[in-house]
Amino acid sequence: MSIDYVEFGQAMPGLDPKNIQHPEARNLLAACLCHPDFEVIELRKLEINTYSRADVIVVDCCDGTIPSRNSVGIRNRERLALFYCSGFPHEVRALRRDFPVTLHQNHILSGEPASLCLYFEPWSAVERDWTPQRHLERILWWLRETALGTLHRSDQPLEYLYFTPPYDIVLPPNFLEKTATDGQLLSFFPIQCPGTKPRIIWGDFIQDSLVKKYNLPFGDFLVISPQPLNHGPVQRHPQTLGEFHDQFKERGSEIIGDIKAALRNKVTSAGIEKQTDVSTLLLVITSVRRAPDQPPERSETQAFFIHADIATIGIASGALIDGRNGKFYVDYSIGETESAEKNKWQDFVIEPIGVKIAVTPEFSRNASDVLSEKAQFRGVLAGVGALGSVLADFWAREGWGEWTYVDDDYVFPHNVVRHIARNEHIGRSKVETVRDLTNGIYYPGQISNIAIHAKISDRSNERLAEMLTSADLIVDATTTLEVPRDLSVQESAPRTASVFLTPSGHGSVLLIEDHEKSVPLHALESQYYRAVLNAMWGANHLKGHAGELWVGAGCRDISAVISYELVQLHGSMLARQLRKLAAKDESQMRVWELDDASGTLTSYNLPVSKVIIEQHGKWCVVWDNDLRDKFFAMRAHSLPNETGGIILGYFDQKLKMLHLVDALPAPSDSESSVNGFTRGTKGLREDHEECLRRTAHVVDYVGEWHSHPRGVTACASELDMDLIAHLSTMMAQAGLPAIMIIVGENSIKIQIGEADIL
Repeated sequence: MSIDYVEFGQAMPGLDPKNIQHPEARNLLAACLCHPDFEVIELRKLEINTYSRADVIVVDCCDGTIPSRNSVGIRNRERLALFYCSGFPHEVRALRRDFPVTLHQNHILSGEPASLCLYFEPWSAVERDWTPQRHLERILWWLRETALGTLHRSDQPLEYLYFTPPYDIVLPPNFLEKTATDGQLLSFFPIQCPGTKPRIIWGDFIQDSLVKKYNLPFGDFLVISPQPLNHGPVQRHPQTLGEFHDQFKERGSEIIGDIKAALRNKVTSAGIEKQTDVSTLLLVITSVRRAPDQPPERSETQAFFIHADIATIGIASGALIDGRNGKFYVDYSIGETESAEKNKWQDFVIEPIGVKIAVTPEFSRNASDVLSEKAQFRGVLAGVGALGSVLADFWAREGWGEWTYVDDDYVFPHNVVRHIARNEHIGRSKVETVRDLTNGIYYPGQISNIAIHAKISDRSNERLAEMLTSADLIVDATTTLEVPRDLSVQESAPRTASVFLTPSGHGSVLLIEDHEKSVPLHALESQYYRAVLNAMWGANHLKGHAGELWVGAGCRDISAVISYELVQLHGSMLARQLRKLAAKDESQMRVWELDDASGTLTSYNLPVSKVIIEQHGKWCVVWDNDLRDKFFAMRAHSLPNETGGIILGYFDQKLKMLHLVDALPAPSDSESSVNGFTRGTKGLREDHEECLRRTAHVVDYVGEWHSHPRGVTACASELDMDLIAHLSTMMAQAGLPAIMIIVGENSIKIQIGEADIL
C-alpha cells in the first residue's frame, strides 16, 4: 500500500550540501548522514518570502523500538522534513498525510504537514546547548514516547483544546453579564502596532446608541456552554463550523444544539434583520475532564469569528425562519421546516481567536500570592507623595484592599521625578491622579479607590471623618511628625501604621500598632528613637540627604535629592512588609538600611515594649517597661550608692504629651555615696549633641533622674523638692516643664514642675 505524503517545498537535485543555503542546515545534514536511524531521501527548499528561504532535509526516521501496532498510530518508519530558516528555530514536520493528531504538536495552517513540538522550553533557551546530534535524538524520543502514550504524564495538567491562535481578543471580566444586557453591542478595537498587523483586539460592550452615533466597529455574539469534553490531543483549529462540531462530537459533546438554543434566546418576538459585513463572535465556554467517568478539571473559553450575522446563521441552522417582511423570527415548530436550509450552517467559515479576560483584583491576588481573606478591607492612605503613590500602585496591582487616598497637595513639575504621576497630570490633585491611575489598572468598576483632597487632620471634612471611622486600617505616609501622633490618639481611628524614608533615602521605617491599639503609634515613635540612640545602625540613620533643589521662589519650595530608585526600593519592601505585618495582631517596628556600595538591604526588627501612660496634671507622660527596667538596672548596678543622670525625651505641646525616650547613666566625674548623689558633667555635652544629631533634633534633654539607696522609697525628699524647683526655673527659660524621676526600692516616681517666669 502506497503512502500519501504532503508535498513540502520544492525539490532540489541530489544530496549535495552546496545546495543548502544555511550552514546550520548543512551541519544537520551531516549529522543525518552519520546517524544509523536516519536515511536522507532528498533536499528541498521553501521560499518564505522575497528575502528568505528555508532549507528542508527530507528523511526517513527508522526506530525498531516503536511498537508496530501502537494505538496512537505512530509508525516505526516515518518520513520527516527537517526544516530550517535563519531567524527561526529548527522545526520538524511529519510528511505522512494521515499522520495522527497527537499531544504536543504545533499549530499549522490547513493543508500543511504536522509540526512536532519537540521542546518544552523556548528556543532562546534550547539553542544554548542545541546540537544537530541531540536534535536527532530528541526526534527519536518524541516519536517513541508518543507511540507509547507516555509523552504526556498522567499527573501533567490537561492539554488545551487547540493550538495557540494567531490573534487574541480581550474581554471584560463580567462579559457573561454583559452578553445578557439588552441594548449593548460588542465593539471591536484592534490595537495598532507599527509595522505589524494588530495582534490583540479589545472587545467591549457599549450602548448601541453610542455605537451607531460614532460608527464604531461591532459584531454579533453568541455564548454557548457545551457538555464537558474528554481530554485529548491538542487539535488544529477547525476551518468551518461543521468541522468544529465534528471535533467536539468526537470528544463526547455536540455544539449545534447549543448554538440553536443560543440563537433562539438571542432573538426576541420583534425579530431581527439581516446585517451586512457583520461577523458573529462565538464564545464557547468548555470544561475538560481527564476521562469520561471523572469530573471536569479545567475550564477554558474558545472563540471563533463566524463570517455571518445572527440572522444568516439562524436560517442556515433552522433556528430561525424568514418572516417575509425583512425580519427573521424564532422557529417554534417541531421538527425540520421547509424554511431551514438544512446543513448550510456546516459550511460557514470560522476564524479562531484566543480569549483573554481583563485582569481582576482576584486574579492579581492569586498572581501575587495574596490571600483573599486578608485582602478585602477598607484602608485609608494618608499622603500620596513619592512614597505614598508607590505604595498605592503596589497594593492596587496586588489587589490588596480598597483605599481612600487623602492628601491636599497638587502635582507640580518636579513631582514627576519620584511620583507615579506623569507630565499630563501636572496641576491635578495628587489624590485624584493616584485614584485614576490605580483604578485604571483594572477594567472599569473592578475597584473603586476614593480620593479626598484634604488634610488628614481636617476634622471639619464630614466625608473624611466617615472614611476614617469605617476604615479597617490607616497607613500614614505623610512623612510628618504630627499626623501619626494625631491619628494615634483619635479614639474612633482604627489600627494605624506609619511608614517613611530617612532623609538620605538609604533607610526606611515601618511602625504599626497592634489590633487592640494597646501600644499606640505615638508610643512606638519614642521607642523607635531609643533604638536609633543605642543601635550601631542609628549612627547615621537620620543623616541628611545628598542635597537640596530649589523648585520655586518660596522659602518652602525645596526638594530633597533622592533617586526614584531608592523610593522604589524601599517602597516595595515597605509595601510587602506592611501587608504581611498587618495580618498579625501584635505591634511591630522595622527598620531597613541600605549599604549603597554592595546593594545589601539589612532589616532590623525592633522590640516593642509595653507602654506606660501616666497623667501628671495637664501632662500625659508616655514611657514603657523597657525604660523602667533600665532605671532599676542602673540603680542596682550602683548599690549601695545612689546614682543618677539625665533623661532624654521630647514634648508635644499640642497634645500635652511628654515622651520619655531614654536615660543616660551617671557621668564619670559624678559624686556618689550611700547618702547622696551629685551628677557630674564629663562627656555629657558630647552625649547630648550625639542625641540631637542621631534623632534630627527631636529627642532632647528633658530632666534628671536619681536613685534612692536600699530600703528607701521613691518619695521625694526636701533636697529633691529643691532640685525640681531649680530644674523648673531652668526649663522655664525654654517654656518647658521640668521632669525629675526618682528610682526607689520597688517603685519609680515621676515629678513634673513648671515655673511661672512671666
